[in-house]
Amino acid sequence: MTTEILQAPKLSTSRMLLLGASSVVLCLSYLMAMFTPFPLAMATVLYGRVRGYGMVAVGFFVCMLLGQFIFLDYTLAGSYALLALFAAVISETVLRSWAPVRSLVITGLVFLAALFGTGYSYVKSLNSTVNAVVTAEVTNVLVRLEEAKKAGTFNQDLADLGLARPATEIAQEVINTIPGYVFMGVFFVLWVNMYFVLKGRRLLQPAQSHLHDEGTLLNFKVPLVGVYAVVAGLALAVWGEQVSPAWGTTAGLALLRGIGVFYFFQGFGVALGFLNHVQIVGFFRTLFVMAVVFFVPWMLALLGLFDTWFDFNQKIKKKVSNFKEPL
Repeated sequence: MTTEILQAPKLSTSRMLLLGASSVVLCLSYLMAMFTPFPLAMATVLYGRVRGYGMVAVGFFVCMLLGQFIFLDYTLAGSYALLALFAAVISETVLRSWAPVRSLVITGLVFLAALFGTGYSYVKSLNSTVNAVVTAEVTNVLVRLEEAKKAGTFNQDLADLGLARPATEIAQEVINTIPGYVFMGVFFVLWVNMYFVLKGRRLLQPAQSHLHDEGTLLNFKVPLVGVYAVVAGLALAVWGEQVSPAWGTTAGLALLRGIGVFYFFQGFGVALGFLNHVQIVGFFRTLFVMAVVFFVPWMLALLGLFDTWFDFNQKIKKKVSNFKEPL
């Protein structure tokens, strides 16, 4: 292997434009949209705030044009703007050497408070309740699906989609499920993109010393009080209706998913430490990590929970020889 292969690529305008274009493409791709903040934050970290934020403005303008002339809808531009805010927080965290975990937690909580606060204000402005608003939306969706089915533009059976039920029952399931998944999604997007940016900066700027790198996120530890949150969430998920018929179960499930995402991060760090210990690298390492993350994420969350008492990384470190984490 020659030393040139290990050298960081030169930063050029074409590479910056490629990062900007990739952010728009990622935002268009629905499933991969969660990675949109990475190229935006990476460009700001590597090329500076002026060029980086300028590229964000250009990307937003492109999304507006696509919404105006192609999609006839501004959802793409709104999504891009939201993810660009995440990118701005991540890039400022890196540039200002803020503690990544603290920045991630504070940003996520502020965003969730603003999101749920806005939703609650909207419901109050209608002089209605959350249950009534969600039930009305579900009813509208069911009506549109029935109309599309009669018109022949929708051929799936509603029973197969779990929608052949009363609207009130579906609405309650949505209320029980969505808050927890929103909580998980916000912190997962922030953590993944922060991890990639910290690692990318280390690889692309190897000559510079940095106060924080991706190892900070891999050594994530949930305080012991998190265990009490798990117990409270389990209790509410099982007996929540006896505490509050409207919100007991919803609060329990949201609490479990909310604290679970942090134990997932902790378990992910433990899993990578184990892979380093057994020296699993390359394609098989990537395949293993992707399979666990996408198919059995609850296993990583449980691993993180048990790590509270067993401290697996500390036990692994005692047995590790001088094995360096692969790039």
